[in-house]
Amino acid sequence: MERMCFKFEIHSGTEEVYERAHNEIWPEFAEAILEVGYRNYSLFRRGTEIICYCECIPDIATAQTKMKENYSHLVERWNKEMEPLITKMTDNEGNLFTYDLIWHLNVDAEKL
Repeated sequence: MERMCFKFEIHSGTEEVYERAHNEIWPEFAEAILEVGYRNYSLFRRGTEIICYCECIPDIATAQTKMKENYSHLVERWNKEMEPLITKMTDNEGNLFTYDLIWHLNVDAEKL
């Protein structure tokens, strides 16, 4: 399992629309996200800044490849709906604005 964290901005005034879209996410899109190996997919918002965290099984590259190969129609449809809300999600080479993991406290829930 590999963890991924990235950030992006949404346009001011679109916060409610952005949150509503995620509260009403299409069931088939949510199922696709799980099927390709994303887990604990979480979005955090502060003003117009969005931070995304997820875990990828077995790794980021595999989850991204499976999503592209098997569900590009859903990704394209979702991206088209999100495009007017997001200011910029990637750099000029198409890479997400990611954060490197520098520390993680692994807790065994059964020992708590």
